[in-house]
Amino acid sequence: MGLGRKISMATVALRLGRRFEDKAELLRLCACYGGLSPFRGGLLTVETTAPGAPRLHLRHAQPDTILLVEVLMEQDYRCLESLSFTPASILDIGGNIGLGSFYLKSLFPEADITGFEPSPAEFEMLTANYAEWPGCRAFQNAIGDVDGAHLRFAVHPDRTGGQHVLGEGDSGDWQEIQVIARRVDCLIKEGVVPVPDLVKMDIEGAEVMALQGFGSYLSQVRAFVLETHSADLHAACIRLLTDAGHTVLSDVSRSPEARILFTEKRP
Repeated sequence: MGLGRKISMATVALRLGRRFEDKAELLRLCACYGGLSPFRGGLLTVETTAPGAPRLHLRHAQPDTILLVEVLMEQDYRCLESLSFTPASILDIGGNIGLGSFYLKSLFPEADITGFEPSPAEFEMLTANYAEWPGCRAFQNAIGDVDGAHLRFAVHPDRTGGQHVLGEGDSGDWQEIQVIARRVDCLIKEGVVPVPDLVKMDIEGAEVMALQGFGSYLSQVRAFVLETHSADLHAACIRLLTDAGHTVLSDVSRSPEARILFTEKRP
C-alpha cells in the first residue's frame, strides 16, 4: 500500500478503501475508535486497494480497530520494507484475525502465507480473510517446542490479542481452552509447509518455544520479524537467531515490555 511511516487512521481509511463506501465505512470505524460514536457490533467487509488482499473482513468492535492502529497506522512491521529479497513463502505465527497477513500481502502480493491461530473467534475471522486472498491457508494450532502437546490457552472476547499459552498459574479473568501445539520442523518434514522465506511471529511470550520448534530449519529461514514480551525472552530470541546465522537489522520498542525484532540472513 505504500503507507510509509506512522500515519493517521483517517489517512489509512482513505488509502485503504477502494470505493467511496469503503472509505466512508472505515472512517466511521475510526470515529468509533476515537470515541465519537459507539461500535455497532457485527461484521464489516470492505474492498481494499491492496493488490494481494482485495477484500478485508473486520468485526465492528474495539479489539479489531486496535489491531488496525498497530499494524496499519503505527506500522509495526514497516521494517519489512527494507527486506533484501521478495519472500515466496511466509509463516504468520499468531495470525489473529489476519491483519498482519494483510500487511504482508500488501507488500508481497504473490507470497503464499500459512497462518497459525489457536483462538477460535480469531481463527474464524482469519479463515474468512484468507478465503479472500490467494495463496493463504490457516491452521488452528499453537506453535511450540513439543509436537502434539495439549496446551492450556487463554482467550478473552473483549481483548485484541493477548491470547497466550498458560503456565502453571491461574487464568485470572481469561477463559481457558485446550489447544494442540505443533513444531515447525515436524510440519516441514511432513510436507505441510515448506521451509519459509519469512516468519512473522506475535505469540505473547511463547516466542522462544516456537523458535526452538524450528530445530535445524532455524538457520534456513531467511528472515524473522517477531514481537517479544520481556527483556529475558528478547535476549533469548536474539541468541537463538544469531546462533542460527541471523543478523539483527532492527530492534524497536513498542511498549515498556514489548519490542519488534527484525533479523535476516545476509552474506
